[in-house]
Amino acid sequence: MTAARFQPLRDIHDIEELERVPLEERLLSWDVNDWIRHGFEIAPEKVALRFIADGDPETPAEVMTYAELKRRTTQAANLFHSLGVGPNDAVLYLLPTTPHLYTVMLGSLAVGVSCCVNWMLEPSHWVGLIKSSGAKVVVALGPTPDYEIWEKLETIRAEIPSDVAILSVQTLGGAALEQSDFDILSARQPSDRLLFDRKAKRSDTAAYVHSGGTTGSPKLVKLTHQGFSYKFWANTLVMAHTADDVIFSDYPMFHIAGFFGRGIMAIADGMEIVIPSPSGARDKRFIENYWKFVEKFRITILSGVPTTLAQLSKNPPKGADLSSLRPYGVTGSTAFPAEVARQLESICGVRMLASYGATEYTQNVAQPPRDGDPRYGSAGLRLPYTEIKIVELDDNGRISRECGTDQIGLVVVRGPSVTPGYMDEGANEGILLPDGWFNSGDLGRIDSDGFLWITGRAKDVIIRGGHNIDPTVIEETLLKHPEVVLAAAVSKPDSYAGELPIAYVQLIPNAKSSADELQTFAQANSPERAAAPKEIILVEKMPLTDVGKPAKVQLRLDAAKRAFNEALADVANGGNVSVEMVSDPKSGNRAVVRIAGVSASARQEIEGRVQEKMRYYATPYEIAWREA
Repeated sequence: MTAARFQPLRDIHDIEELERVPLEERLLSWDVNDWIRHGFEIAPEKVALRFIADGDPETPAEVMTYAELKRRTTQAANLFHSLGVGPNDAVLYLLPTTPHLYTVMLGSLAVGVSCCVNWMLEPSHWVGLIKSSGAKVVVALGPTPDYEIWEKLETIRAEIPSDVAILSVQTLGGAALEQSDFDILSARQPSDRLLFDRKAKRSDTAAYVHSGGTTGSPKLVKLTHQGFSYKFWANTLVMAHTADDVIFSDYPMFHIAGFFGRGIMAIADGMEIVIPSPSGARDKRFIENYWKFVEKFRITILSGVPTTLAQLSKNPPKGADLSSLRPYGVTGSTAFPAEVARQLESICGVRMLASYGATEYTQNVAQPPRDGDPRYGSAGLRLPYTEIKIVELDDNGRISRECGTDQIGLVVVRGPSVTPGYMDEGANEGILLPDGWFNSGDLGRIDSDGFLWITGRAKDVIIRGGHNIDPTVIEETLLKHPEVVLAAAVSKPDSYAGELPIAYVQLIPNAKSSADELQTFAQANSPERAAAPKEIILVEKMPLTDVGKPAKVQLRLDAAKRAFNEALADVANGGNVSVEMVSDPKSGNRAVVRIAGVSASARQEIEGRVQEKMRYYATPYEIAWREA
């Protein structure tokens, strides 16, 4: 199917028109595996995966066709079945992005529940995830230069239940471990048929996926065959995907945007997937050669987290042929600065659509229309058959009223892709609301044209370059220090990463520790480098809410004020610059840049400098001129 055969998506009326047909009549199946088999059969001899091991576009790529991927997937599913995996059992894997990850992912979906885990976590967290997922099989990268996955796994062997089979994968230069080698054991299985019968029901769990978190011990979200099946159709529609598309697999595959968007959806649509490096966008060599990759492999879809896209906007292509790119791309973050979107559009002709979603929604639930105004700064329109409301909750956590047009309130979501809950049932309290509504923890408004605008977060998650960091991980680490009495981790705006984690700390009386010493302590004791705070701010007394908790709304405003004062300190040629954060009825929070002591003739130049500094932040701002 070509993109031209998709009906236009321009406004909310086009979404409502689609909903005149019952969703059941639009879907191929409610079973994820039927969609994947469909993708296998679109063009069996077409390239499914191209794998480059080192981020260099000149390195010869390892190639796998759809026919070969289907054969290897079948063998993997049969192997897992032989090891006791059934429809309700998980296969958990600790793998960087390689072709092996795809065969393990697809094979585990065919036989049971797929669970891709962050291989960069500390092994103590792996134990909890293995146990909570009920995994029957663990697949991990074997001993490999520059990786320590297998070595870390060995340190927790005694804590893993004895009935869990552990398999090794060798794909990046290490020697095979014959007794556990995935390839050796898979090769003994038939590749032309499955040795079991399975037809998934729409309510069956298909995967356990991290709750976005790449630090600490993230919650596992249950995602269903219904949710994935609906999103195969919906995301193919909103982006007009076809089998002619070529997409990078450069997101972490333990993140929903990797697992779904660059994983099973791309396979179901029969796309060609280019793996530019086992580390994806974390590989600096790949990012340095990004536009060369686009030209060489004729990439059609520009996508990435705001960090990656901001870096690309500052490093425009130098003569590369970008004619393969679609006129629109997507980023999975509403914190994507509008100025970066405009800059990317100017250098490569691609409109970046900033979607809104979460792991709990099986990726995105709102996105700007591909054929309409993207309204940079908004999260776009709800997906067909998905409901989004802005509400207020009462003291019992129930919806008390629906907010009016442009009124800021709590964002709640309901639809076929919303999770039935977390593996940890205790985490569902206050999240799963009556009548199927999901409490996002985000604040937002919906305008008169149906566009969603996210104005803040009621929840405290810190989004650093697309990675979601649970602030409690930082706080618990700091509270282990003997002189720390209170710790509150919040986000600080950053022109590159979007947000950085920082922490406000109150010490015990007569403490001797400095901020630098505490930062060193946190870095040494954090479960992952990304969770270490970039700055420690010592406070004499922690600001608290009425119920005695750190007042994080106040702290986030203070952090933003500090960030913008630092960024703008030198823009006024000796004039005085100060930034205040104020509440805004539409944008949530707004920066007021107060500038004094400059002549009227210099204001235009200084305004340009402020604009250049602030263009890489998502926070709206205004300039207030004052006399000296």
